[in-house]
This record gives sequence, C-alpha cells and structure tokens, in this order.
Amino acid sequence: MTVLPPSVSQEVDLGLQLPANFDLQTLFPNDRLLRLHPNWFVSDFHRDDGVFTALLKDYVTEEEFPASGSFVFNGNEDELLSIKLANPFNVTVAFVSSDCRLKVRIFSADEVIDASDPLLLWIRSIKEYIRIYVKRTPVTLFFRFLMNRMMLQMDPSQRKICLMIAKITAVELLVIVLLVVGYVFFVL
Repeated sequence: MTVLPPSVSQEVDLGLQLPANFDLQTLFPNDRLLRLHPNWFVSDFHRDDGVFTALLKDYVTEEEFPASGSFVFNGNEDELLSIKLANPFNVTVAFVSSDCRLKVRIFSADEVIDASDPLLLWIRSIKEYIRIYVKRTPVTLFFRFLMNRMMLQMDPSQRKICLMIAKITAVELLVIVLLVVGYVFFVL
C-alpha cells in the first residue's frame, strides 16, 4: 500500500497582524496547544523533542483516543508553527507569517476539510490565543491571566459551565444597574 503525500486543502488568512520576529514557541509550553481545542480534555501528555503522545477525550462524542504527532516551531523562514497530528487524524496545520500577517495552511489526506470540522474550531482558538499576546491592553492582559491560570486547566464541560455562570452574572449586573438608574430617574 502506497501512502500518498498530503495535499494542500486550504490556506486561510486569519486576519491577525503580527509584530516582526514574533515567537510562538514561548506561548505554547507542554500541552497548551492541545488544551486550546474546545472539545478535548488532555490527559497523559508526553513530549520528547517536539514529538508528543497524549490521551484525549472528546466531550462531544464522549470517546477517548490516543493521539500522537509533533509541534515544530520556526521550521523555515515564514513558518512559525507546524502541528502534525499523525494518529488518528493524519493532518498538518501550519501557521505562517506572510507579510507580517498570520495565515494557516491545512494539509490533509482528505481533499476537503468540512466547514463543521472541529479542527477549524481549534485553529480559531489558537488564533484568539495568539491575539491576546499580540495586543497589550488591560483587557488582553486580564484574558491572558484568565486563560493561563483558569480556563486551560479545566475540561471543556467545566469551561461551558463557567461561561454560563459568567453570562448569568453579567445579565444580573445589567438588571441591577437598570433598576438603580430607573429608581434614580423616575422615583427621586
């Protein structure tokens, strides 16, 4: 059986302007890249010289499966990060900097990546994580702290519960503010 080389499936401009000489390697120690996937909980992660093995649980399908692959940082002059998922996916995702803009190239044994593929959600999560490191505002500094200390330590179901509680709290605060403003203007 002959294994054909993967073909280029997609190249997408992620719409993110990068500073010159931006280094992604410092942003993604250990299993952080895998933890950014919105549906995976990572356990039993091992990494040696860029090659990793991990046990993943997908909370959408409720199945556990071993995964292996590699992370290659700064593989060539424009490639910032190459993620190769060998088992069971056979996909390569390359983040490249072209004219200081972040683009992603997806190489797959399958010709077409479906629009509902969880891989695209993962790429969007990685892009948003990189975005909070590109910009330096008080909001992005807060979200860096929140992501690194809390959100990436949780499994996907815990993240969804926390997000739901945060939304409910925001609505409660909005209602309280509206009640106070209404009381001040209409009663006093």
